[in-house]
Amino acid sequence: MISREIKIGEVGIGGSKPVRIQAMLKSGISDSKALLREGRRLVEAGAELIRCAVPGKGHAAEIYPILKELSVPLIADCHFTKTAALEALKAGFDKIRVNPGNMPEGAVMDAVEKTAEKGAALRLGFNTGSCSVSSPQELAKIALEWDEKIKKTGFENFVVSMKSSSVKFTVEANRFFSVYSDTPLHIGVTASGSGIEGIIKSAAGIGCLLLDGLGDTLRVSVTGDSVQEVVAARILRGIASEKPERLEIISCPACSRSRMDVGRISEKFREALSEEDFKKKLRVAIMGCEVNGPG
Repeated sequence: MISREIKIGEVGIGGSKPVRIQAMLKSGISDSKALLREGRRLVEAGAELIRCAVPGKGHAAEIYPILKELSVPLIADCHFTKTAALEALKAGFDKIRVNPGNMPEGAVMDAVEKTAEKGAALRLGFNTGSCSVSSPQELAKIALEWDEKIKKTGFENFVVSMKSSSVKFTVEANRFFSVYSDTPLHIGVTASGSGIEGIIKSAAGIGCLLLDGLGDTLRVSVTGDSVQEVVAARILRGIASEKPERLEIISCPACSRSRMDVGRISEKFREALSEEDFKKKLRVAIMGCEVNGPG
């Protein structure tokens, strides 16, 4: 089912809009300079939406004035009580994320009501860490129940996410939900791990959904540098659209047919590139023989 379009600040999500890349700040909320510095790096790398944890009372008012200097919509990540969510809306955040799995139903509905009043956006985040479920379909059904409940209030400027650290579980839950609802999907594999393991798990889950035509905004969630999450997200979005999001270096794996050291040349080529070079939407091929090259 084609998703409906919603708005997060001035950014359109869903419908015919491109898949939007989201990033989450990892700097401590008490370090304002680090937060802003990280936010700028993420926007520079290609993040179109920036999310920040807003743990409790008073934090939204402290964080928003710092981050509003960024040129993208801001999202407050709120859990457990409605206090942080309501304060985030009051402070000026463009979107709040709440989790019905760890927040009382009444608190969620209060947050929905206030979000509508403010003309902001909302994400209902469901994951296996906070929802007691035994199957992907069960998680999707919980999300669908909430989806219907909120639509009945007349509010539709929201997205839904269903995540697990299991790639298969995540993919199946999102596929099930998309059959029955036009609500835009925020996709990603949560707590995927670090290094190459985290990247591969994220790529497998997000890639499956994007190639299915599912997903309206995404975040790659890997333990480590948040900028690398954005780089991975851009590559994934480019794979799904077949248009490079940044400089893409194609190189063959090399074999006994190769007439040059493909690995060494590829490495030297990368080393010679600047950050500005990597922002160019081009594909460059380094091939060891005529089989995968010009023929």
